[in-house]
Amino acid sequence: MSSVEDFIHPEVLKLYPDAQLPRFDCEHEGDTLTMIYHSSRHFSDLAEGLILGCALHYGENVEVKRESLDENSTRFQIVRC
Repeated sequence: MSSVEDFIHPEVLKLYPDAQLPRFDCEHEGDTLTMIYHSSRHFSDLAEGLILGCALHYGENVEVKRESLDENSTRFQIVRC
């Protein structure tokens, strides 16, 4: 999931050069991945659904904790169970 900035977004920009994409800051610590979602579009619900769907697709059992940081940023803590 943490590779979305390096792999997915460049491909999107090839197709849609003017796209305004969200930004993800990621940090790994043990079995916890912290992703901070930054976007003025307020799609935190969608981001959480994509996180859960990705875990389901790869057969990972995770717990997602969500915290609003400000109007445009949400912290997701994804813990492998």
